Amino acid sequence: MAPAAMAHDSVLSSNPANGEVVNELPQEITLEFSGTPQGEFNTVALSQDGEVLFSEEPKVEGQTLTVDVPDDVEAGPGDYMLGYQITSSDGHATRGSLEFSIAEGASGSGDSAGSETTEATPATTGSNQGEDSSSLPSWLLPLAGIVVIAGALVMAIARFRNLKSE
Repeated sequence: MAPAAMAHDSVLSSNPANGEVVNELPQEITLEFSGTPQGEFNTVALSQDGEVLFSEEPKVEGQTLTVDVPDDVEAGPGDYMLGYQITSSDGHATRGSLEFSIAEGASGSGDSAGSETTEATPATTGSNQGEDSSSLPSWLLPLAGIVVIAGALVMAIARFRNLKSE
């Protein structure tokens, strides 16, 4: 008998939502997933025109990842890409992105009270299973490499300390 297939977690909804036009960048970005991401090796990054404005490790609460937008991020009108890499509930890395825009005449970062969480479009979210890696943002792969290297370094240090204490 074949083992049960497990699907990677995918985005169900987000704030800002995929394709949404907002008046200002919310102070908090949320991503709700179909499963409960593991608590380690998760990253959310915001970019505009290929320039990463910030990259943070999100808070994981159940199926929701939350990241506070740093105060020094100045986001004016234009198109933005929100990229993420999580460790899915099945233990595999899942990457994806969604896009949103800040309207002309918008005030930049702030409280986006008029922006409600809505469903993400499945075509641009998910685990990118079987997709051509060229559809990924160019900054996401190096970021993922940095996260993996940092994790390996942390594990190596912890192992060294355990061996030293024995």
